[in-house]
Amino acid sequence: MAQAHLMIKQEPNPTGMELLAELARKSEDPSVAVAVAKAVVDLQQSMERFTWEREERQAKIDFDNALNECQAKIGRIAPNQQRGDTRSWWADYAELDRTIRPIYTAAGFSIGFSEVQPLAVGKVRIKAELSRGGVSREYFSEITPTTVGPKGNAMATPTDADAIALARAKRYLMLSVFNIAVGIDKLEKEGVTDDVLQPWLDKLALSATPTELNRISLEAIKAVRGDTAAVQAIGQAKNKRIKELKGDSHA
Repeated sequence: MAQAHLMIKQEPNPTGMELLAELARKSEDPSVAVAVAKAVVDLQQSMERFTWEREERQAKIDFDNALNECQAKIGRIAPNQQRGDTRSWWADYAELDRTIRPIYTAAGFSIGFSEVQPLAVGKVRIKAELSRGGVSREYFSEITPTTVGPKGNAMATPTDADAIALARAKRYLMLSVFNIAVGIDKLEKEGVTDDVLQPWLDKLALSATPTELNRISLEAIKAVRGDTAAVQAIGQAKNKRIKELKGDSHA
């Protein structure tokens, strides 16, 4: 026995815009048509705003994800320069740029630098603007140009000092933007701080034997990473403790 098949035609569900348009066509009241037309415009603007906000939110998510991937790929960078006074190592801007530019450009990032009004007189303030897919973030670094070296000797002319400060600020910005770890950048920038050096000096002063004293002094020199002033302080503390130990042995 043949079975009869009932074919049901399904009409597509109308959109809100189509319903409003149909209402405007069927209404004979001009005020209703005007109100419907305004509703159509408002609905269209709301949809466009929603689409734009969604795209903007996704662009920010993509920006963060891409930046995170760049930071993971960059990792640590080996220093390529050594200071003559402290013998400490650091990576200059050219080395940073050579290493990381292929990584961040491949991820769709661009970065621009510009000098802006400093917050304090006598300083150089640099802005770095990192951009990708319509999203931009600004980073700032402010540094003091100097014509005098660490030991008080003339190091550069005022013009050269500004150029050096500019390059250094750009380097610090690159380190900050991509969260880069480079050798002893903190020591190069600030020198060995007391909270790093003093515990080693205390250990040297409490050394019980020459063997222990030598071991601690070697560890301390390694910890300050060749900073000249710190190494000198360690040597003085060591010599002082040697004399004390010799005096104790003659007692």
